[in-house]
Amino acid sequence: MKERFYEEIYDYLKDIVIIDTHEHIPVAEKYRDQQTDLLKEYMTYYFCSDLVSAGYRNMDYLTDISKPLMERWLDVEPYWELARYTGYGRSLDYSAKLLYDIDRIDRNTIEEANDKFLKALHSGNHYKKVLTDVSKIAVNVREVIMSDLYDDIDTRYVNCALRLDNFMYPKGGNDLIAVENATGIRITCLSDWLEACECILEKAFATDYIVALKTEAAYERPLFFDTVTFSEAEADFNTIFHVGGQYCRADEVYRVGKKFQDYMMHFLCRWANKRHIPFQIHTGLQEGNANIISYSDPTLLTNLFMQYKDVNFDIFHIGYPYQHTLSALAKVFPNVYIDMCWAHIISPTACVNSLVEWADSVPLNKISAFGGDYCFIDGVSGHQHMARMNVSRALAIKVEEGLFDVEEAKRIGKMMFYDTPKKLFQLKHA
Repeated sequence: MKERFYEEIYDYLKDIVIIDTHEHIPVAEKYRDQQTDLLKEYMTYYFCSDLVSAGYRNMDYLTDISKPLMERWLDVEPYWELARYTGYGRSLDYSAKLLYDIDRIDRNTIEEANDKFLKALHSGNHYKKVLTDVSKIAVNVREVIMSDLYDDIDTRYVNCALRLDNFMYPKGGNDLIAVENATGIRITCLSDWLEACECILEKAFATDYIVALKTEAAYERPLFFDTVTFSEAEADFNTIFHVGGQYCRADEVYRVGKKFQDYMMHFLCRWANKRHIPFQIHTGLQEGNANIISYSDPTLLTNLFMQYKDVNFDIFHIGYPYQHTLSALAKVFPNVYIDMCWAHIISPTACVNSLVEWADSVPLNKISAFGGDYCFIDGVSGHQHMARMNVSRALAIKVEEGLFDVEEAKRIGKMMFYDTPKKLFQLKHA
């Protein structure tokens, strides 16, 4: 019976238009790397980490397009087979099937897949095929940094979330020089820095395609941001200046202290709070191999949730492996939302089980079902396919339990894939 419910729900959800809450793909197709092939492109994020975890050590060789494709494949093949069935691996096979009509990537198909990949790369219409025709995505929310604001963003497909982590922890003279060039403000003190930050914010949100703020601070530090005074933050900031009031050379590296970082996070939250701007926050697993996962525990953000009640916090990646904790936060805080971006390929089973739990514990308008979170365009197609299947499986379980019927399950699925993110990010053109 559950399988029949799944088929009915999936048959509906596979065809609906959806909103993609988070991407890293180039802001326009013309910015795609042309010096690539399928193996190099598909090693941009995610599956390469599983290969390394499985023991593969020749990633530079694997992504060197000057070397014969089949020789590179044979080098990685034993490790590829070990990692093939992870969410990351399955997503790539789904992408190959959806885009190139190839059932799976292996020694018998790698050359054909690569030929089709290269043809699509140079076609000039691959974004439309992947995002509109295959994935049925109305719009994706692509992370951008300050310098991206000057790129030719293809707003047919892309809205943006602005990440200003460089204002929270500038890492060298180049960061300050870039801010000065972008704003025309000479940085001599913390007050100048705050003025420049607000200048960038006002400029960005004057456009109609910047819809949220974003931070991935959990890659660098714990997500607890204490309340500190201006003078404490100023003392940290002043460490970047040298004798005579000159800050370091452009190529010099430094790290401003934690109190300054904490102050800047609260500064960004205060700005968003006044304007009711949603704030996307990376929580849970960090991409790549080896990091301090406890930095990204979403409970560390509790003081921000309590203090900035007019900011809707979009909490990324279901907080995995803290998904149960995130369900409690979304239950008790009206301004905390669960975002399933990336999560469907981190652990498909965790996503299904979490959705089953959330149906019992969290108002269902608090969940956005999909964000591809890929740097390369092909991966989006496989990921959205997995997301539609996972949501259908979870909803079928609740139908079998008698919580609601199939028609209600379809409505809930559409709400999570489209209605909730459209409302959360105030998307006018989706």
